[in-house]
Parts: sequence; C-alpha cells; structure tokens
Amino acid sequence: MRLFTNVILTTTLAATLAVAGNLPGYKVLCNQLENLKGWEVSKCDGMKMTNPMFGEMVTASKNYTKGDKSVEVSVVSGMQAMMTWAPFQTGMTMENDEQLVKVEKIDGFPVGFSYDKQAHSGTLAVLLAPNAVLVLNYDNMHWKEALKMAKVFEWEKLSKLFK
Repeated sequence: MRLFTNVILTTTLAATLAVAGNLPGYKVLCNQLENLKGWEVSKCDGMKMTNPMFGEMVTASKNYTKGDKSVEVSVVSGMQAMMTWAPFQTGMTMENDEQLVKVEKIDGFPVGFSYDKQAHSGTLAVLLAPNAVLVLNYDNMHWKEALKMAKVFEWEKLSKLFK
C-alpha cells in the first residue's frame, strides 16, 4: 500500500512539475478576481515563485467584506494547490450536527466543501486543473451563499489559464 501511495504522489508531483512552465503571472490571476457589487474589496495580493525542488507556483488573492461576512478568494497553483485539494481528493462525504464535508461535480468541476454549521464558516475549493484551485475561505455565511459567490468567478476561463 505504501509503495502504491508513493507512486501516486510521485506521479502527481511529476505531472505538476511538467506543466509548471505554463503558469500565468499573478497579475493575470488578479485581473480575474472581480470586484463584487456591494462588497468592500482589498487590493489583490499575489506572487509567482520558482523552487528547484517543487517547481513553479503562482497565487493571487483578494478579501471581500460585507457587514459581518468575510471571504478570502484565492487562486493557487503548483504544490500549494495540491495541498489545498488533498482533503477533498478521496471524495468523502460526511455530515453531522456540527460539520459538512463533501465533494460535488458542479458545472463540470469538482468542488469541495468543508462547512462548520455552528460558526457558519468554511472552505470551498474548485479544482480548476490538476495544478490549480480556486479557494474561498468564508466566515458568517452559509456554504450555499459561498458557492453562489464562487460562481461569479468564471471557472472555465480560470481553468484555461492553467492548460
């Protein structure tokens, strides 16, 4: 079993490094993170980095606030995207009185949800490509509202930036 796991991890890492040279610049990603009507929006932060061991990665993020609601929207790629998607990789669904964790296919994209029902906060991750994820970390809102917000960011257009 351990050998199988190591082979999968090595193959995934190799695939990520193979497409590393095709990553967009962080300013390109920042341009995709739209300002949303009715929300206060921070300046987009981002970076593009190359590491001999882990290849290239790029990130871009904006913070959105509206009353007591807050959302950090990020596009991450490379090793960071793989680590972000890892909790959803198995496709596990779990729900109890306190938490909901699930993965669904929405508009052709795998979408992972981790939602704290009592705190009304969580993480929503859209797998854009094997090496890229759109992530929303949200507070004081239901996961369905976070999904509606996530759909504003054009997933298909974002995914094409990583092919």
